[in-house]
Amino acid sequence: MKSNSPQALRTKSFLKNAFIEMVHKKGFSSVTVTDVVDYAQYNRTTFYLYYKNIYELVEELLEEKFEDIQHYSMSKYESKSHVDVKTLTTNSFDLLYYIYDHRNYFTLLLLEDTLPYMHQQLPEAIFSLLTSKFEILYGIPSVDDYSQKRYMAYGTAGLITDWIAQDFDATPGEMTQRLISILKTMAKGFIINDVERDKL
Repeated sequence: MKSNSPQALRTKSFLKNAFIEMVHKKGFSSVTVTDVVDYAQYNRTTFYLYYKNIYELVEELLEEKFEDIQHYSMSKYESKSHVDVKTLTTNSFDLLYYIYDHRNYFTLLLLEDTLPYMHQQLPEAIFSLLTSKFEILYGIPSVDDYSQKRYMAYGTAGLITDWIAQDFDATPGEMTQRLISILKTMAKGFIINDVERDKL
C-alpha cells in the first residue's frame, strides 16, 4: 500500500493520534508500539507497514507539525506582498487557531517526559519562517536582523506556551490580537517572500 494513499494517510493519522494519547497517559519514554496499536485498535503488522519503530513515527509527526506551524503562519499572505502591521487583524494569520484546534498535540509541551526536541519545535519553526520568508521593516536605520528575528521567534513561542499552560484562557482571536499588539512595537511592516501553496 502506498504510504501517501488516502487509506494509508488515514491509518497513519490514527496511529499518530493514538501515540499522542499514550504520551499523555504514560510519558514518551514509556510508550511502546503495542500501546499505540492497542489504543488505535490496529495490529503490530499494520504499524510496521508504515514505521520501523516509535522513533520513526515521532520524526514524521514532528516534521509534519513543523511544516504546519509555518503553513498556518503564512496561509493568508501572497508572495511579494507588503503588509503594514497597522492593518493586521485577528484574521491575518491562522497559527493560533491551528494550535487551539490541535491542542492535544501542543499540550505535550507541558509534559516533562515529552517528545525529543518538542520544546524547540515551535520557536525554531517560527524563526526559520522569519528568516526565509519575511523581510521585516523595523522603522529604524540599523537593526541586527538575525538577533531580532531570534528574539521575536522565541518571545512569540514563549507567549504561546504560556497560553497553553494557562489552559487556553483566551480565545485564539484574543491571543492573535495580543501578538499583533506586541508586533506593532517591534516593526512597521514586512514584505513576504515566495509563498508555497502545498497545503489543502
